[in-house]
Amino acid sequence: MLKRTVLSVFCAAALFFTGAAYAQDSATLTLRSGEKVSGSLVDLGGVGYTMRVNGNERHIAQNDVSVIDFTGGTMTDADWAKFSGRSHVVLRNGQTFDGSLYDIGGTSPLRLTIRTNNGEREVSANEVARIVISRPENAAVATSGATPKPAFAETPAVPGAITVRADQPWTSTGIRVKKGQRVSFGINGEIRVSDDESDVATGDGSKAGRRAANAPLPEASAGALIGKVGNSAPFPLGHGQQTVTMPAAGVLWLGINDDGFGDNKGTFQVVVR
Repeated sequence: MLKRTVLSVFCAAALFFTGAAYAQDSATLTLRSGEKVSGSLVDLGGVGYTMRVNGNERHIAQNDVSVIDFTGGTMTDADWAKFSGRSHVVLRNGQTFDGSLYDIGGTSPLRLTIRTNNGEREVSANEVARIVISRPENAAVATSGATPKPAFAETPAVPGAITVRADQPWTSTGIRVKKGQRVSFGINGEIRVSDDESDVATGDGSKAGRRAANAPLPEASAGALIGKVGNSAPFPLGHGQQTVTMPAAGVLWLGINDDGFGDNKGTFQVVVR
């Protein structure tokens, strides 16, 4: 009888702590479409975010996510009206800092790697209230009586091409490459890299030659298309057709050489061979 009682207490305790650990990983993803996906946040990798929803895994493209909330709360219209367009992290203690989610590790609580202008910063998921990346389609927009800026036309999709959004730091191609492998990139399109309508960039970067001091490649023009393999150092790609020798083995990523992404518009279309 004593053994049964001890076993029951042990099982109950195990269930309690398992539930607590799960709660630390629970999150709600607000998508650009306005849809909310609640469950357990598992990983961020080549397939995007992995969520466990009702026991099933769901993969959500990184570019489709606007907000990651770890508290069960939500952004109000007033919050969105104050949104500056820069990706930022809101901690549970009320502190806020600019940065974008770069990697997820660990189990419970998750270890979040945030890329900031001052380098990478690691925080525990149980320290974070939310990560605000971009404004979803149904979010309120601040009104000041000013004439709205015209929409920036996105580059038409190209069959077989990878769409690289200007308002995201990195986009996974889902392609694994080998060190020393020669890879060709066919690059098309233009993007806007600030609220200034004239601040336009091709794959080579800003047409005005502007640079971004805290970009991954500060010596290259702002808005230039860049690449990296896994966590290797980024490299420039440029415009048109380029062939690059891969510096490492792993998943190939494409990105925008900028230090702020919330006010960027447009896309590049990149064919990888």
